[in-house]
Amino acid sequence: MKIAIYSRYGNPKQEGGVIQIIDKIREYAEILVYEPFYRNLSPRFSLHLEAGELFNSAASLTSDVVCMFSVGGDGTLLEAASLVMNNEMPLVGISTGRLGFLAAIMMADVDKALELILSKNFEVEYRDLLQVDGCPGGPHFALNDVCIQKRGAAIAEIKAYINDEFLSTYWADGLIISTPTGSTAYSLSAGGPIIAPNARCLVLSPIAPHNLNMRPIVVPDVAKLELEMHTRTGSVIVGVDSKSFELPVSAKLKVQKARQKVGFVKLPHMSFYQTLREKLLWGLDSRG
Repeated sequence: MKIAIYSRYGNPKQEGGVIQIIDKIREYAEILVYEPFYRNLSPRFSLHLEAGELFNSAASLTSDVVCMFSVGGDGTLLEAASLVMNNEMPLVGISTGRLGFLAAIMMADVDKALELILSKNFEVEYRDLLQVDGCPGGPHFALNDVCIQKRGAAIAEIKAYINDEFLSTYWADGLIISTPTGSTAYSLSAGGPIIAPNARCLVLSPIAPHNLNMRPIVVPDVAKLELEMHTRTGSVIVGVDSKSFELPVSAKLKVQKARQKVGFVKLPHMSFYQTLREKLLWGLDSRG
């Protein structure tokens, strides 16, 4: 039995967390560590791994890998998701960050999580992805969101069509198309609603709209979106999770739910609503 471990490099706190997790997992199972992380590990961490304990792509992940631990914050987990979206390997998000909703397991709970995973006492919860056509090298896939943003001071003009029917023109700093998973990310900051992960919908949230009556809208996840962009600067920035592209305004984007999904390990004690209460301090009496 093997467990893969993914993390970014360059953050000492994150690196220390990965070393702790490697030491814990080695007591129970074999490991596969993301090679770019290992090769760039700070010299102050003395860790020796053999070639057979490293992976550098999705193709390196064999069928005997039970799951992948993503150690860091939500941004790290979004990168890890791109490695497992085409196979049955679920993700385990270990948080060394701050607010994160996706990396829900804290470092202090890793031992208990490992015990449950190795005894196969968990479920796999599958999350939808967005497929984006129109960016170089595509199609690209997003677990959280696709974000179109202005470049420079001038506002963007974004025309949105749903299933070939014109919805509206957004005069705004940008527009976010979010999955239910991504509803607690940038969309939430832009005033969008929180959506339960198993809901079958997408959210369109304008960023700082010029017309204040433009509000977020929830549409069915079978909707096929087409977006046309105009701005005086001649280009816009398109973010697809952690990737970004500068596109000319002549480009058209097509966004729809992808066929692929990403699995998340769901332990018996884990609950989306509990995470909301804890992360957003819902129901907390601050009167002292």
